[in-house]
Amino acid sequence: MKILVMDDEPQILKLLEKYLTMLNHQVVTASNGQRGLELVQQTPDAFDLIVTDFKMPGLDGASVVVRLENEGYQIPVVFITGYGMADKKVDMQNLQIVAVLNKPFDLKKLSQIVSQVEEAKSR
Repeated sequence: MKILVMDDEPQILKLLEKYLTMLNHQVVTASNGQRGLELVQQTPDAFDLIVTDFKMPGLDGASVVVRLENEGYQIPVVFITGYGMADKKVDMQNLQIVAVLNKPFDLKKLSQIVSQVEEAKSR
């Protein structure tokens, strides 16, 4: 599976890239939401899954996902967050959010979620 990972923390970005690559996924990283948005728009069918930090400076993960959905993209999303999502005012009912992982999270849990998305895509 091809996975876009967005996070403004370089250590988390590198960790997720190494881990997901080790699980035989193709991983593209973006250190901010604007770059992640551009990557998806440049190659519309390139990604099977987005794993993104919820809050980032500038264009945050939630805003990227909302914009992508408004533009017609249907890419499943896993949010990772150190802040929780209860305070987010964006209506996310229609978004394809498959999971929200609170930092710090277990990489095995992420692996299970990625496997579930992969399984659903192969049906």
